[in-house]
Amino acid sequence: MAAILALPGLAPEGHASSYTVTAGGAAIGDAPSRFAEIGLPASHWEEKPQPSAAASSGGASSFGAKGMTSEARLKTEANLSALGARREGAAILVELPSDVLFDFDKSVIRAEARPALVRLAEVLAAMPKARMAITGHTDAMGADAYNQALSERRAVSVRAWLVGRGIAAGRLSAAGKGETMPVAPNANPDGRDDPAGRQRNRRVAFLIAPDG
Repeated sequence: MAAILALPGLAPEGHASSYTVTAGGAAIGDAPSRFAEIGLPASHWEEKPQPSAAASSGGASSFGAKGMTSEARLKTEANLSALGARREGAAILVELPSDVLFDFDKSVIRAEARPALVRLAEVLAAMPKARMAITGHTDAMGADAYNQALSERRAVSVRAWLVGRGIAAGRLSAAGKGETMPVAPNANPDGRDDPAGRQRNRRVAFLIAPDG
């Protein structure tokens, strides 16, 4: 569950950005053992600048951000857009690939993943009433119990990292769902492995409740 994170830096002033997963470079981490046989290269993120709706219109926040200055709201919108956030009812959902956050079979945050987590910490700092549920997910490779434990360790690791950045522990919960909540098939209809689907399933979800 490894990948290379390419974060070229903050988007231009007044703009947000989103990330698209592309293929390129040599495989690392678990890629040789799990992907090499089909030649799937490692994934990395490339920033795709796009105007923030809030920044361009000056209107209400598209993520429901409130109780902050215009400058803070625009920065929060930019961070959420850069993280690929979307609204889930009254909540905000961010999903980051585990391949980006962690090396294969590990729960220690990769140095290359820290810029994305810094953005997340900045969002929480700007929304002091918000609470966030952190949930780890895996693909279906390996034993169920092992995947469950790994997903839990990873969620706890991210929580500890954010606490270390000054976010109150009481605002954050951490849980793991293992392989029980896939967002894509782990295998093709003919039973063959689906590496792209498994890659989507390896993720950490962050559900932010803005009003606590």
